Amino acid sequence: MTLTARRLFAAAAATAAVCAATAPVHARQPLDPDQRHRACIEAIAVDAEAAFEEALAWRHQAGGWPAEHCVSLALIALGQVEDGADRLRAAAEGAISATDRSRAIMFGQAGDAYLEADLSEKALLAFSRGIDFDEGDSGLRRGRAEAALARENYEAAAAYAGEAIAADASDAEAHRLRGEARLATGDLNGAEADMRTARTLAPDNIDVLLLRGRINEARRLGTIVALD
Repeated sequence: MTLTARRLFAAAAATAAVCAATAPVHARQPLDPDQRHRACIEAIAVDAEAAFEEALAWRHQAGGWPAEHCVSLALIALGQVEDGADRLRAAAEGAISATDRSRAIMFGQAGDAYLEADLSEKALLAFSRGIDFDEGDSGLRRGRAEAALARENYEAAAAYAGEAIAADASDAEAHRLRGEARLATGDLNGAEADMRTARTLAPDNIDVLLLRGRINEARRLGTIVALD
C-alpha cells in the first residue's frame, strides 16, 4: 500500500472516530449508526468486497452519508479509485448532517484518492473544498501542495506548502514538498533550507533523503559545493 493509500485509510478511521466521539453517550448501543460506520470502515482492510456489499445494503436501509462514505472507501480499496473518489466527494457535499470536521476529512480522503489515481486537478479541487470546512487543517493545505507539484505548478506548490507549514510548522512532508517546488524553480538555497528542516523532523524519511541527493546533484552541476 502506498503512502497516499495509508494516509487515506488512516483518515477514514479518524472520520469514524470523530463521528463516534460526537454521538450522544446514550446512543452508543449495538447497531448504533456511528458504531456501524466505524465497523464498516474497519472491515474494508479485512475484506473490501464484503465491506462494500454490507455498505450497499446499509445505504439501501437509509444509512445516509455514513453508508455512502463506506461504499466509496470500499470502491477505492477495490481499485475503482476515481469512481470511489467521485462518490466520496459527492458524499461530503451532501453530508449536511455531518460535522464540518467530518466533511473536511472526507474531502481530504477524496483528494488523496485522486492523487493515487494521478488525477491532480480533481485532487486540488477536493482539498480546496475541504478547507472550506476546516481552514486550520494543515493536511488539506499540504494536499493542495502535492497536487500542484504533480501538475508542475511549482510556484503554487511552494505557496500551498507554505500555508501548510504556517498551520503546522512540524509538518515534515510540507517542508519536503516546498523544498521540491523550490528545487524545481532553481531556488537551491530555499530548497536546502526546507530539506534540512524536513530532515530534522523526519530523519529517516526516504523522500527527504532523495531530495537531498537531488539538491546535491544540482549544486554539483552548478559547480557549487555539495551539502554535508
